[in-house]
Amino acid sequence: MKGLILKFCGIDLAVKRPSTFGVLRGDIIEVYEGDEDLILQLCATSEIVAIDSPLSYSKGFRDVDKQMIKRGYRVLPPSWMESLVAKAIKLSNLLRGTVIETHPTSSLKNIGLDWRRYNVKKDVIDAVVATLVSLFYAKGEAMEIRGLDGAIYLLPKKKIEIFKLSKNIFTFLE
Repeated sequence: MKGLILKFCGIDLAVKRPSTFGVLRGDIIEVYEGDEDLILQLCATSEIVAIDSPLSYSKGFRDVDKQMIKRGYRVLPPSWMESLVAKAIKLSNLLRGTVIETHPTSSLKNIGLDWRRYNVKKDVIDAVVATLVSLFYAKGEAMEIRGLDGAIYLLPKKKIEIFKLSKNIFTFLE
């Protein structure tokens, strides 16, 4: 593995419009917008992929959602977004790397960043944050919120700065 540049992806999945996703190579995150085919093309060889969507069904809140709420995070139950959950599960089965669930809004809360300062759509920042979660997960530094029915991974509560280099290129410092 020496000399190999690992690739990480973060996906802000959408049902009715193109999804937004980030690909991290080195310390640069490039953000794309596209369909499932483009996601598979660019994220297929990623070590870790973090998806901003529940990866399991439930009629109401899952135990992991209740654990998030207990800790002050605001989440929606999977039953409110069944089409999104179906798409996330299908996509997770097509990707080769480890696929984890994330919640970028909660990660932004952890690092104290307001997405509006970047002058881009929230989907773009959600993709950047999801991508960073995949990296921090690989490093064993992501915050894990675990319930009886799964886990949601977030950025740790520490200083992480995200910098916009151009319209769809970002970097970060920790």
